[in-house]
Amino acid sequence: MTVERLFDEYGHFKRFQICLYFATVFQAIACGIHYLASVFLVQTPNFVCSVPGNITDVLYHNISGSSLESILPVVKPAGGPLVVRTSEGEQWELSRCRFALRIEPQDFTYDFNGNKTNKECSGNFVYDHSEVHQSIVTEWDLVCEKEWLAKMCQPTFMLGVLIGALLFGDIADR
Repeated sequence: MTVERLFDEYGHFKRFQICLYFATVFQAIACGIHYLASVFLVQTPNFVCSVPGNITDVLYHNISGSSLESILPVVKPAGGPLVVRTSEGEQWELSRCRFALRIEPQDFTYDFNGNKTNKECSGNFVYDHSEVHQSIVTEWDLVCEKEWLAKMCQPTFMLGVLIGALLFGDIADR
């Protein structure tokens, strides 16, 4: 059977078929955007622990600054800690999920061989907003021990798609 014969027998495309076609295309594009949304919404920017007090000086290897936000864009995640000095004179070494207070430091230098008190972060983090302005990771602090929650975003969404397809597919057939 040829295409011309099908058109003669069933008719040509009318306005309804064209609208139906574009409605299904729009729906497919919208689904694709939702499926890819977690790629952008769950992105984890560079971050370090925050310290109590006002920070006056920051060191990262041979780079210095006056705020964490100015240094964070150049910090590599596995490149060593940030060293900060507070207005009270305390010196802290900051990393992603830990921070350490230097005990009786002599000078404000990057290398330190003295004693430190190591602590786990208690939920206060500073994020690099130069590339990622906001995500669910920065909104709810889904880093360190809560990192698994950010990784569950896509599987949870797909489980909802599966349940919705089974449930509403059956309802639509009734």
